[in-house]
Amino acid sequence: MVDFLFSGTARVIRAVIGALLIFWAYHSLAGIGRDIIGIVGLIFVLSGLVNFCGLAPLFGGPFMRRASK
Repeated sequence: MVDFLFSGTARVIRAVIGALLIFWAYHSLAGIGRDIIGIVGLIFVLSGLVNFCGLAPLFGGPFMRRASK
């Protein structure tokens, strides 16, 4: 499971989900909800770009892939 979380496919999935959240937030929501969902989307995009996974420690892996090599 941890290997998948750091695979190229998982990185692309995180980045795409983040982009979709940002798009949805700024085109369909208003107020503080828009800001919160936009920030969450930005975190997803950044996690895909820098190979960071917040769920990996729950499965026994590191936050960043470089830490496990």
